[in-house]
Parts: sequence; structure tokens; C-alpha cells
Amino acid sequence: MEKLRIALHDFELGEVAEQILQHAKNSIRSIATRAADNVIQIGQSKIGGSPDVPVDFVWPQTNKGQPLHFLCQLNLADVKPYDSSNLLPTDGILSFFYDAVEQPWGYDPKDGDGFHVFYFTQTPDSLQRKQQPAALEEQIDSAALLFRNEWTLPSWESPYSKSLEDILTEEQQDAYNDFLYDRIDEELAEQTTHRIDGHPDIIQGDMYLQCQLVTNGLYCGDSTGYNDPLCKELEPHSKDWQLLLQLDSEDDLGYMWGDSGKLYFWIREEDLKNKRFDKVWTVLQCY
Repeated sequence: MEKLRIALHDFELGEVAEQILQHAKNSIRSIATRAADNVIQIGQSKIGGSPDVPVDFVWPQTNKGQPLHFLCQLNLADVKPYDSSNLLPTDGILSFFYDAVEQPWGYDPKDGDGFHVFYFTQTPDSLQRKQQPAALEEQIDSAALLFRNEWTLPSWESPYSKSLEDILTEEQQDAYNDFLYDRIDEELAEQTTHRIDGHPDIIQGDMYLQCQLVTNGLYCGDSTGYNDPLCKELEPHSKDWQLLLQLDSEDDLGYMWGDSGKLYFWIREEDLKNKRFDKVWTVLQCY
């Protein structure tokens, strides 16, 4: 937090730093280190390779019969020491799948068959490493994941920034946006920004309202859903959504989301409390 405070002062936002920092959220930064899949232990947190799943696991596919690509798995026992918000269950494995061929954007209610998140409560010794279906010609190269905490701030488009509109002058608003873009440049220099929880590193605008509208049947690929009368009724519940996982492009591991974009896996807080990870919604943004 102190690092953020100093950075805000550097951008001449010292007078309003404490008000801004009230909206800071701790995240779990995930760092990938390339490693052969046979070196990574079953149940270990990782990106790519083959998933570790129960013996009765059925590989997910789209409505057209296209198998989804395995993206990553998180061993929640590994993550728990960094989960300062008590966001996640204390154990089990989250396994993330996505249609890496069609790469649905998540702005159409029909996109829901293009991604899936599984929650396995079995211990690692009861899981098996399952090879991908033959229909998937390529898979993501494997990399082990390590974690550290990192504070994040909301984008100006975020519903969490609304209260700042009456606090920050126009000059301070411009400085805040410059500050966020400067952080993005620093993150690009680090190549990837995989993170769990926290505020997302957005590329194309707010996703809280988008998730709320599209999961209630409104199309958000243009202004249609945002102009629908139902939008005003749904908008107050936008903050019910929580970033579960942000997965950046990582060309070295053989995957790219659009044009150097990111995937964002979102879940409602109520669904998270009830461990309903099948209710996750996924958004793709890119440059």
C-alpha cells in the first residue's frame, strides 16, 4: 500500500491519495515459470499442459462439439496464504477451460458455452493427469505458478471509482488516468499480469456492468444492452461481480488472446460463497 501512496504523490495526487486508497484492493499476482509438465506435480498450480482431474471427468466442449482448451489450474491450498480477502475456499482445485479457437468475447449471452471453470474437492492423490482430446491440435505449454500479493486500484470506468468523481478535480482525474496508464506500461515491461482477485487491468473499458447485463440476457457487443430499459434495473448490482482470475497473453507459452489481450473470469460474490464456479462468466479484451 505504501508503494501506491508514494506513486500517487509522484503524480501530484497527494491531496487525495487517502480517498483514492480507500478503493485499493489486494490481489494475488501469479508468476509463471516455464516447466515441463512431467516435472510439475499432480495438483500443483500451473498454466497449460494437461489438467489434473477426477477419474470420471468429462472434457468440456462447445455446443458445436469443439473441445475447450485447458488454460490453468489453481491449487487453493497454495493460494490461501495470499488470500487476504478470504475470497476463495481453503482447499480444492480450480480448473479453467476456454475455447481458444473461436475466442468468444463474452459480450453475447450465447458465449456461455465457450468457457468453463471446475471446482474439484478431491485431494491431489485422487486426481489423474488427463491428456487433451485428439481434436485439439495444440495445447498451451506448461508453466508452474508462484504467487505474491499486489495492491490494485480501480480504473476510472469502474463502478468503484464513481465516488471519486465528486472528489477529484478535472486535473486530478487526468493525473489519475496517467497514473494508471503508467502502471500498465510498467506491467507490460514485466510481460504478463496474471492475477487473482483485486481490480482488473482493463484494456477496453468496464466489465462489471457488462457481466451483469450479459448474464441477464442482454447483448453488449454494441449499445443494445446498455440502452435496454432493463439496464437501469440491473446496473445497481454490477458490484456483485468479483474478478476471479485475470489471465494475460503469454506468447512464450503458445497462447495469445486477440491482439495481446487478457481473459477475465468473473463471478458473483453470492455464487463464490456457495462455490458455484459453474456460474463464472468470461470476458476477452485486447488492444
